[in-house]
Amino acid sequence: MVDSGRMKSGSPEYESMRQDYLFSGLEPKDFAALMQNVTRISLDKGDVLFHRGDVAKYFYFVDVGHVELNLVAPTGQKKVLEVIGPGRTFAEAIAFMRDQKYPVTSVALDAAVVCQIPNHDYLEIIYRDPEASMRLLGDVCRLLHARVREIERLTVQNANDRLVSYLIEHIVESNEDEATVRLDLPRHVIASRLSITPETLSRLLRSLVDQGVITIEDRLIYVRSMTRLRPYD
Repeated sequence: MVDSGRMKSGSPEYESMRQDYLFSGLEPKDFAALMQNVTRISLDKGDVLFHRGDVAKYFYFVDVGHVELNLVAPTGQKKVLEVIGPGRTFAEAIAFMRDQKYPVTSVALDAAVVCQIPNHDYLEIIYRDPEASMRLLGDVCRLLHARVREIERLTVQNANDRLVSYLIEHIVESNEDEATVRLDLPRHVIASRLSITPETLSRLLRSLVDQGVITIEDRLIYVRSMTRLRPYD
């Protein structure tokens, strides 16, 4: 883990962060002042950004790569709660809590660059700008509804349904009844996100292959018939 220096005004990551829901409602001068205290951090694959229980002084924006948020049970089994990719923030909710400790562990899934934002500096701006606070509240409510839908999908749908929904969400190209899906994450991470075992994931994919619905080439999945795939969704 390497401190890559301060955020530079006008840089691509600067402009990308400006579009995030946490910052889009801020006045330009407030956003510029906040960015003076933001630090870019480079992570190698496997680097731990923070552990569960660490004091939470910062939240983060992913500029490059992927960061895994996980919990480890007393049995030693790891559960991947979420994978955060480029253009998304994480750990921001902790800034608004009384007990400011990270509830999960954060690990780089690949070479990554994250922007570290001080909780204190961000909250100072929010507290003195009621309009920005209301805009932020509206965005948080929309995100909450999305999370509720995700929880519903994980609890109501069966394993096959969850896999098909995941494939449809990760389509990168489509043409009439065919589509291409790119799996950017390792299969064991995808399995954990879907609350199934890697063995179950492999079995479900093999079943779709055997039915002629998909073909698989490394991390690309070619959907031969969206019509046949969607009834499972």
